[in-house]
Amino acid sequence: MNSKKIISIIVFILAAIGGKLAYDEFFKESEIVSFELSDWSIRSYLGAQFESPFELSTMEVPLPPSVKQYVKVMENYKYESNPISLVISRAEYVEGISVDLDGAVKGSNQNMSASKEISDYSYESKPINKNLLEGRLVNGTCKVKGKEAEFIAEYYKSDLKLMWVCCLYLKHDENRDIKDRIMNSLKITL
Repeated sequence: MNSKKIISIIVFILAAIGGKLAYDEFFKESEIVSFELSDWSIRSYLGAQFESPFELSTMEVPLPPSVKQYVKVMENYKYESNPISLVISRAEYVEGISVDLDGAVKGSNQNMSASKEISDYSYESKPINKNLLEGRLVNGTCKVKGKEAEFIAEYYKSDLKLMWVCCLYLKHDENRDIKDRIMNSLKITL
């Protein structure tokens, strides 16, 4: 093989490797969230008001028949990206059902930890009150697709209504700052 062919093959291999690296760098989803200051505004969903740089979209959550018979109405909204996700859910139960905050915490955390993308899941729950509503504050850690993550959730009940707000984010200071701004501005009116 002559030297021109060898050089051509080497250049082709280097270009292919460089192209792959450039593609990965430009098109992979970042682990760090970034928003402009102008993106932030007050948002309201299902009796939750908070400051956020993004809109939420409706989310369908199919309920098993054994649970559906006890739920009058259930509504869910979400924002989902690789670095940060926010979910708001509100359920209103039929008469005669007792809303159990600790049961809601346990059930939703079992569902989250059962996801095939989540591992090394742990959390702590403690009582809180906001706007005279009884609630639970949950802080936890996990791995999402092998990457270190943290989450915070607040649960509130009022009569036959239960609300859950959860923010899951990859463990970076910038993501934590966004989570803090959202969750610190949270106001609940069930």
